[in-house]
Amino acid sequence: MTLTPEEPYSVAKGYVQSAYAMMTNPARLQLQDDISFFMAFHMLCGFAVELYLKAYLLHKGHKERDLRKKEIGHDLLKLRELCLSEGLRHSGTDMLVGLLAKHHKEFEYRYMKREGTYWTEDLRTIFSAFSRLDRDVDAAIGASASRGLKSNGRWDFPTDGAWRLPGITKP
Repeated sequence: MTLTPEEPYSVAKGYVQSAYAMMTNPARLQLQDDISFFMAFHMLCGFAVELYLKAYLLHKGHKERDLRKKEIGHDLLKLRELCLSEGLRHSGTDMLVGLLAKHHKEFEYRYMKREGTYWTEDLRTIFSAFSRLDRDVDAAIGASASRGLKSNGRWDFPTDGAWRLPGITKP
């Protein structure tokens, strides 16, 4: 069976929606320290970027087996490079890939290294980038149109500050 572009797109969108639900949940803001969300949030975001980019590449004719090869696999930098060469606009990918690529490729959001340094960005910036990436990939592959929907999805994070995580800084 061949993977269609809509399949990884749908999973990517689900990961972003899950990350959004986790970070906008009012119960999270009642916690004294929400640092426990950091790795899970970034893991979801890393896989979402990977799947959005793979959905675009599948749409452009790349084969699933080639995208699974070790040379590409979880390498967000290579995936972004391939997508840009196939005509995808930067559409939020630069910030997201810059933030997530290194640790995503090395599985560090799943297996954190004690000596690692982990950066984040404010949530409005992250979800704005995902809104642009989702819109552009959706428009290219026609995922929403195939279901009679308009491509107008948008995650607009509430203005509750940045992360509320002590000791976490921007790059």
